[in-house]
Amino acid sequence: MQGSEIKFGVEFDPATRILPFLTAAIQYPRLVNRSSNFVLSLVLLVTGALAAQEGPPTTIGEFMSMDSPTRIIAHRGFSGQAPENTLVAIRQAIKAGADMVEIDVTMTADGQVILLHDETLDRTTSGQGLPTDFTLEELRGLDAGSWFGPQYAGEKIPTLAEALETVKNRILINIEIKTEAVEHGVVPKVVALIAEHEMLDQVVVSSFSPEALRLMKVSDPAVITATLFNKELHTGRDPLEIIQEVGSRGFNISGKRLTQAMIERCHKHGIPVAVYTVNEPDQMHLLMEVGVDAVFTDHPDLMIEVLEEGEARIAVGNGI
Repeated sequence: MQGSEIKFGVEFDPATRILPFLTAAIQYPRLVNRSSNFVLSLVLLVTGALAAQEGPPTTIGEFMSMDSPTRIIAHRGFSGQAPENTLVAIRQAIKAGADMVEIDVTMTADGQVILLHDETLDRTTSGQGLPTDFTLEELRGLDAGSWFGPQYAGEKIPTLAEALETVKNRILINIEIKTEAVEHGVVPKVVALIAEHEMLDQVVVSSFSPEALRLMKVSDPAVITATLFNKELHTGRDPLEIIQEVGSRGFNISGKRLTQAMIERCHKHGIPVAVYTVNEPDQMHLLMEVGVDAVFTDHPDLMIEVLEEGEARIAVGNGI
């Protein structure tokens, strides 16, 4: 997502988001007098203060709370620093302090659930072809790290079981089910693994496939799901209708397609909005300003800096 890609269809009315915090302007009049962007500064001040007071969420319910500071989702792990969808990327996301790690899952020929974003092995491993043409043992022989950097040579394609063991009680996880994996029976496998690891309250499942989300609710209605906006299926439709038809609790969308009207529609009905994939500080600031609840980023450390500077920047810059 490029810096010019975030466009909002409705003009943002800052007052609707910060009325509860306007008393800060009375306590700190210099903030009003000296700030070139009072609205953004006040939002950042409040968000920074909240972030400093609260620790990372430990349940999906806490994560989806609309009263929380902007949440940080490490996209495919800390994929700006390590090879995506690997255990090392997940561990580095935990170390960086992200609130949640997002991974992609698909299937092997022998019915194992593995981490892989693309339909083929070509881009992120030393192999070629479809993962469903290979057994897990065969895929274990591939190198999933060298493409990113020589220091990651020998990194393996992990299973979902290994990823869940790595994150349990350490960081929340968003499991994105790849559309092409649905026909291979991935949904009941994911449900079983979540139950086996006793992580129902630490996992949210997302997908671009409405069928995957419907099957998830049939398999286990207790699993919390989030709808990924599918431009081919969802363009021009009411986001609330999109969410309700599959029983989702969250709405994830690209910054390219996000509008202020979508944010307001979702928030009116208690649906948190998460935006992907955001790697520029200006975009992060903008999304915080308009009330986005969570941000997917390849650089969780950068988003943490943006949140932390909310309080520090104003305190130093305005003499508070």
